[in-house]
Amino acid sequence: MKCSAKILVLIGCLCVPMSVFAGVLSGSVSVHQVSDTAAKAKIMAMNSANRQIMLNVLSKYADSDALSDLIQTTSDDDLLNFISSSSVSNEQISDSAYSAKITVNLDNDAIKNWLTQNNVQNWVPVAESASRFTLSIVVPNGIADWAELKRIARENNVEIETQNITGNNIIAKMPSGIRTKFTADLHANGWKYADNGGVLQIWK
Repeated sequence: MKCSAKILVLIGCLCVPMSVFAGVLSGSVSVHQVSDTAAKAKIMAMNSANRQIMLNVLSKYADSDALSDLIQTTSDDDLLNFISSSSVSNEQISDSAYSAKITVNLDNDAIKNWLTQNNVQNWVPVAESASRFTLSIVVPNGIADWAELKRIARENNVEIETQNITGNNIIAKMPSGIRTKFTADLHANGWKYADNGGVLQIWK
C-alpha cells in the first residue's frame, strides 16, 4: 500500500493475541498513525489495522507466504468485504495524528471462499451456524493416526473440530459439504467408515 510523500508511515503497531470464540475469527491491534490531517491518519490507521489483524489471525489457518502475498495485493476496499464487525477503543485524536485500539471480527465463510478462490491452502474454521456432521473416531495408534486424519482434512481445506477425546476415542465435527470427498479420501488412505444415524464412524 503506497502513501504520498506528505504522509508518514505507520509509526507503531502493537499486536494483541488473537482469540477465537464459537468459530468467530477475531483480533486486535493498537495503532498510532500520523498524516497531514487527523482524518487521513484515521483512515490509514484503520486500513493498516485491518491488514495486520487479518495477517495475524489467518496465519494460524492458512499458508503464511501465500496469505501475505494475497493480503498485500488486495485493495483496502476489498478487504472490508471480509470484516463482519469492528470496534474502536482508547481513541486519541490530534490535528495530525490518530491512535486507537482496533478490534475486528472476520466473516469465516467469506474469508474461506476468498482464500480458496485464490488458491491459498487454508483450514479456516466454519462458522457455528454452518451445517456440520459428527464424527466418532477410533485411533489405535493415537497421535500418529490423529495427525493423519487432520492432514486428510486439511488437504480438503477444512479443520476437524475436536469435541472430546477419551483415550483412543475422539468425537469431532466437520462441515457437511465436505463429507463425500472426505470419506473417499479416508478410503484411499486405508481407513474404514460407516454411517450410524448420521454420525460418521471412522476406524482402522
